[in-house]
Amino acid sequence: MSAYIVFNYVITDRNRIDELTQQSLAVNEQYGAKVIVGSPVKAVEGKTLPNMVILEFINFEAAQTFYNSPEHQALTLLRNEITQGWATIMPGGSETQAIIESGYFN
Repeated sequence: MSAYIVFNYVITDRNRIDELTQQSLAVNEQYGAKVIVGSPVKAVEGKTLPNMVILEFINFEAAQTFYNSPEHQALTLLRNEITQGWATIMPGGSETQAIIESGYFN
């Protein structure tokens, strides 16, 4: 069972993006987040923002715990100062139905 957090954003203060990256490393390690994508992106259909990070977690609960943790919320403040975009938590295929039935998406 895996779950993912996706960040799609435009960098508004490139001088500070390395600061965010460095601070993220320890928090990712603490909560078992594995960076599976950290790259510029180009849409092949529709629209997207030019940068994406995808973190993988062992399950949906671990992803939520990470996202809501005090450590990550501090990173969110910094990220919101230097980027504009969005984030979402997605269950992996094996957890999707259970998450839908839980009412999470309502």
